[in-house]
Amino acid sequence: MPRGGISFEGIGYQGATFKAGAGIKALVSGANRNAVVGLAVGISTSQTVDLGTDGDTVFGFIDSYETDGHCTVQFRGFRTDVPVNATAPTVGKIAALDGTGKIKDSATTAKLRNPIVIDVDTTAGTATVFLG
Repeated sequence: MPRGGISFEGIGYQGATFKAGAGIKALVSGANRNAVVGLAVGISTSQTVDLGTDGDTVFGFIDSYETDGHCTVQFRGFRTDVPVNATAPTVGKIAALDGTGKIKDSATTAKLRNPIVIDVDTTAGTATVFLG
């Protein structure tokens, strides 16, 4: 538990299974299925999530990747192991995809969903994000 006794891990968690897009599958084939756990994803096509492109809306975060090309995606609640872009996002700002599975500050305040950055650990290179 972090200093001060505050932990957001797992609060409000909801997840669902989706097909993995080509970007996710490429990362898995280049490493292993654990390489994509925690990455930020967006909806790419019907029933499918992928890494998206720079500035896309965050849909959720990969919880697990199965060998059949499907992945469980957390789409609601708090997530504390979210990888961040080289420029750490701003606490209180809306998060967006960077196209590589990391998050960054959104260039706009009007997104389909509004995942909010709650905390940033620049040492670990991770953030806590509330998906709604």
